[in-house]
Amino acid sequence: MKKRIGHFILLNAFSLLSCKGEPIEPFELTVADYDYSSASSLLYCLTDQKLTITFRGELEGEKDSVLFSTTDLPRSGIRKLSKINIDSLAVLYRNNCIADGDVKVIRFKKGSIYKQVQLNNYYHPLLSPAIEIINGIVPKKHQMYYNKEALLQKMAKCQDFNIIQKREDLKWDD
Repeated sequence: MKKRIGHFILLNAFSLLSCKGEPIEPFELTVADYDYSSASSLLYCLTDQKLTITFRGELEGEKDSVLFSTTDLPRSGIRKLSKINIDSLAVLYRNNCIADGDVKVIRFKKGSIYKQVQLNNYYHPLLSPAIEIINGIVPKKHQMYYNKEALLQKMAKCQDFNIIQKREDLKWDD
């Protein structure tokens, strides 16, 4: 019995250690958070190695400045993001029941493949966790507005969604 328990513990320890050693496919994911009232934006750039937040002033003469940067990333979350098949993503996910609110534009690059996805009041099970990961790393003053529970509740009440697969299908009157 002791031998079986020992083998079980050894097997579990080995599987945990082997997951930590699994390589993470390089990627770059950016989220732009616009503040139209101050003519500025924050750009969150997350790679497999680093997270950087850059202030981008939109007024003449304003210069970009790095507000925060770290290489201390949650490896398991980064590994999950690196495994996303970006070819499977549509370009727009929109909850039509909400006219104003949470809009995120996410640009995702893996190798030579690039995809821009817009989430309008929409919780996406693959992409939305990127926002949660970023907000979990950055100081509170730099966190993006994001309320997962509210998004999921509103989506459950509505069920009127547009999911647009290609840019060519995107129309202004949709």
